[in-house]
Amino acid sequence: MARPARLTKTGLAEKLSPVFERYGYDGASLSMLAAATGLSKASLYHHFPRGKEDMALYALAHAGARLQKLILAPLAGKDDPRDRLEASLAGTGRYYGGDIPHCLMNSLLLGEGRVLFADRIATAVTAWRQGLMAALSDSGVLGAEADSWAREMIERIQGALVLCRVSGTREPLETCLDALISELPLS
Repeated sequence: MARPARLTKTGLAEKLSPVFERYGYDGASLSMLAAATGLSKASLYHHFPRGKEDMALYALAHAGARLQKLILAPLAGKDDPRDRLEASLAGTGRYYGGDIPHCLMNSLLLGEGRVLFADRIATAVTAWRQGLMAALSDSGVLGAEADSWAREMIERIQGALVLCRVSGTREPLETCLDALISELPLS
């Protein structure tokens, strides 16, 4: 009998993340995580010796790398600030993929996950806010207004993700991103 193909660490993260996104840290059981990866619990422990916490940390690190690539990197640079903001918002749509997008960071902040992951998640949100502020500032939006806009953008995106779960569709996120692009306070 042929052995099943090996999963890469990225492949494992891609299979683990949806379980944590949907059920949070507390709700994601080892049985669910094993079923999602197609591995036995023993094999999961081989890859992640500290168990579920290591799995969640790895999923979070994978999500962080995607956040950097799709949302934060477009905000940096010397291109036109509007182009940078629009590229970041388009990346946001790709980052929160799927028919019903979920936010891994939000889900991991439920229950015990808050104690384990809050600092890492706060760092990622701060980097996102600062990237938005920098692009807004480069366009001429002054300090306090740039900060207010950056916070509002993230709050609206996160709120739209809640509405996606409620409605069972990604339409609230798409509507939110379109509105943010049209409302950018740029000249």
